[in-house]
Amino acid sequence: MRNLRTKTWAKALACVLCVASLTAAVFSFPFVVKLAEDGAYQNSCQAYISQTEAAILDDLTFYVRDRYQAQQQGEIWTDGPDRLNDPNFFYTIKDKSGKTLDASEELGDYRAKYSVTEQIKTGQERHITRTFSTEEACYAAIRDLEEKYTDVSTEISVDTTAQDNEIYRLTADYTEGGGTVTVTITGFIRSNLSSSGDIYQTIHQAENHYFARNHYLCLLVGGLLLGLLCLAFLAWSAGRHEDQEGVVLHWVDRAIPLELILCIFVLPILLGLGFMQDSLFFKGQSLAGIACCAIFALAGCLSLVRRWKAGTLGQNLLVRRLAKPLRRLGHALHRGGSKLMEKLPLFWTAALGCLLLFFLEGLCIYAVWCGNGLEGVWFLLKVLEAAIVIYAVISMRELQRGGRELAAGNLDYKVPLEKLRWDFKAHGENLNSMRTAIQAAVEDQMKSERMKTELITNVSHDIKTPLTSIVSYVDLLKKQEMPTPEAREYLEVLDRQSAKLKKLTEDLVEAAKASTGSMTVNFQRTDVNVLLTQSAGEYQEKLQSKTLQLLLTPAKDAPAISADGRLLWRVFENLLSNIYKYALPGTRVYLTCESDENTVTITFRNISATPLNITADELMERFVRGDDSRHTEGSGLGLSIARSLTQLQKGTFDLSIDGDLFKAVLTFPRIS
Repeated sequence: MRNLRTKTWAKALACVLCVASLTAAVFSFPFVVKLAEDGAYQNSCQAYISQTEAAILDDLTFYVRDRYQAQQQGEIWTDGPDRLNDPNFFYTIKDKSGKTLDASEELGDYRAKYSVTEQIKTGQERHITRTFSTEEACYAAIRDLEEKYTDVSTEISVDTTAQDNEIYRLTADYTEGGGTVTVTITGFIRSNLSSSGDIYQTIHQAENHYFARNHYLCLLVGGLLLGLLCLAFLAWSAGRHEDQEGVVLHWVDRAIPLELILCIFVLPILLGLGFMQDSLFFKGQSLAGIACCAIFALAGCLSLVRRWKAGTLGQNLLVRRLAKPLRRLGHALHRGGSKLMEKLPLFWTAALGCLLLFFLEGLCIYAVWCGNGLEGVWFLLKVLEAAIVIYAVISMRELQRGGRELAAGNLDYKVPLEKLRWDFKAHGENLNSMRTAIQAAVEDQMKSERMKTELITNVSHDIKTPLTSIVSYVDLLKKQEMPTPEAREYLEVLDRQSAKLKKLTEDLVEAAKASTGSMTVNFQRTDVNVLLTQSAGEYQEKLQSKTLQLLLTPAKDAPAISADGRLLWRVFENLLSNIYKYALPGTRVYLTCESDENTVTITFRNISATPLNITADELMERFVRGDDSRHTEGSGLGLSIARSLTQLQKGTFDLSIDGDLFKAVLTFPRIS
């Protein structure tokens, strides 16, 4: 078998068998389908012939009906040759009473019949055109027509070209002597068929097809199998020769471009399908046409196989031959357009493009209106317009995305500039430059914040050492006998101020650690109700000393959070200390804990003793207190420390001020 694929005689024999087999299969396919649809493979010959006769009678009976109705309406029947001259067919037309209204000249015995009862319209259709000098006369004529005739349709037109007055033109269509009559139309096929006429030919052809039904089926199946086997052999042996090694290309493969070979392969297949549909009526012509199409399709298929085997399928392309001059022209137009659009502002570029498109579309519309076509050019213009709009929208989406990322603080995002052109690219470069500038500014600010924090920490540590000595010596002096009462008073002032300075230094160190995140956080399961109750108990007496009534409302389901109990205690302590210092005496202080499935919320509320003339954001800044509370003790760091410690424990810290109502809200994720 391997030697056969290099033999010329084997390939020629396979080509002949492939063309003949596929031609037979394609030729017999419509016969098999038609016979199968008509039930030839399921019914007997008599049933199949009866079904054919019924189809003939149905067609001819309705033909009689249409011709009779045209005669009753006074029309001239012009629907091709008279099909009622067939010697094997006759008909009768009777009314309800059985009276024969029309019939064939010669009646007789029949082998099959078909009847249909219809309502036939009678009367003759008329068309008139009249002119009137007044509108009243025109409408009077319409009323007269509607009273006399049926199916009246009218149309009035006014002629204003007359010099004296207007002329009314009436156009009317109506039926004269109209009505309907019910008739029964029956068609018959004679019992003794004559050997002439279309009916005999159709029935005789149906009998021949029935007896040849199995032959058609064998031709279809056998031809298809043998044709595919031969085609597989030809594809396997394509490009192989006994006196040459490797794949050998024919002159057709080197000279004819691939696109033309595809046409040679595809078009014959489509034409063969058309011949296949006509094979029921034009057997000889269809058989020759299918054979020619099979030859061309086989030649194109084998050429494609040889090119594929040799690896040259995409080399001999007509598009590639035409692409070089078109590519050069496209590059020239692109360079010229790009330079023009770079010199013009975006507004004038868009305006110029719109005017050009409007002008070209106007030319196309004018050409179509004059009957010169150019619909295809107009369609291409709309495609070009859609492409420009889509490109502009995609570019704007990229720029919008860059703006959103920049607004969200994502300074690592960079607008891709590879697919942007013209002003879109310039805008993208500006966004990237803005990103770089913002990033540099943020880095400078962060560096400045770190330097300030380090300065505060270092200075606080430097102050802490001598301050510790001062506090120690003040304690020693307090144990000694003072010579005068004034000296004792001075010592108390020194003790109070040194303690205040020590507290300020400790707050500074703690605020620096909390803001930089350098403080160690030991996360543990923490019961918020327990910790809040303990904090409230610690400050109960101090709040009562200022006549402040503490109202604690713990959560109902004892929620737990993941937090550092020591740091959370310090948050609660700072907030309660703030309330103790600044709450209005004689008022209530509310501590509330609430929870849902995901969060735990702790709220501190009190009434300020002095007007809150500052916003919540300003109150969160370091060393800030209300102007009217400058006389109170405190460093102004308590709320800032509380917020930093809350954020270190994955929580949120929010302040709100409503008149004199001060409210701090802490929110933590709840754990199960």
